[in-house]
Amino acid sequence: MKRLFLTALAAVGVLILCPPQAAAQGGQAALERERLFDDGLTEVSLGLELFRWQEFNSSDTRLLTEQGPRARIRFSHNNEARVSSGMIYRIDGSLYGGDVEYDGQSQPGGHFSAADVDYTGVTGEAWGGYRLVNSPLGQSVDFLVGIGIDSWTRDIGNGVNSQGNSVGGLVEDYKIAFTRFSLGGQHRAEFWKSLWRLGVKYPVFTKETLDVPSVELDPGKEPSVFFSYRFQLMDWQGLDKGTFIVFVYDSFRFSKSHAVSTGDFLVHQPKSSMDALSLSIGRVF
Repeated sequence: MKRLFLTALAAVGVLILCPPQAAAQGGQAALERERLFDDGLTEVSLGLELFRWQEFNSSDTRLLTEQGPRARIRFSHNNEARVSSGMIYRIDGSLYGGDVEYDGQSQPGGHFSAADVDYTGVTGEAWGGYRLVNSPLGQSVDFLVGIGIDSWTRDIGNGVNSQGNSVGGLVEDYKIAFTRFSLGGQHRAEFWKSLWRLGVKYPVFTKETLDVPSVELDPGKEPSVFFSYRFQLMDWQGLDKGTFIVFVYDSFRFSKSHAVSTGDFLVHQPKSSMDALSLSIGRVF
């Protein structure tokens, strides 16, 4: 998985920095394709995110923190460049991964332990909604709902606790299905445009699988918030194609899972939170 991720990362970097010259020569063909997809455009972006995962006990005392940088590659097809009122849509997919630092308590015993955690994951999302142009709220206002999946592997490496004892690692697989409810808007100027989104995210399905012991858990479902802001300059193809940058804050919130018996132990996933701040650069084709 990591080799595939790195290969895709390199390929996306080449696309962003060195866009295909054929795009400059296929103007009419591109227009025909856009009509077939309701004037939709394709985007690819590459970014770095600052990631943090935290877990808490029933008294809200923090048990552990995992934090560090992760890379993300995102692909999208959407018609968010439309300038008239009407339906808008967005279809997204991304690959992400990175090594972050683990600082927390080892179990059993509750002693401080440090380790490295390797994350690899994939997401897919579909959005739909309506754009209202020249509304009292601004140049354009978007109302959107979305559904998505987020599947990742959390590979906690071996470490050493504060007592000098070795602590074994653990591999966890998460599969999350979620919904988004969003308000947003687009502003267009002569040489640039911006797009923002603000909303609530809610997991509707959660599944966590541990390797040792082999057990499945269901983290509880809690709402969280997200925000994104995108800025794009006009290029030779016009205002709707070219290079853009986007800032994103995204999150998950999970309450404590039900305990599951495994041998002589009861296993549960504590109350957990995920926060990620990212900055990406991309191109619209």
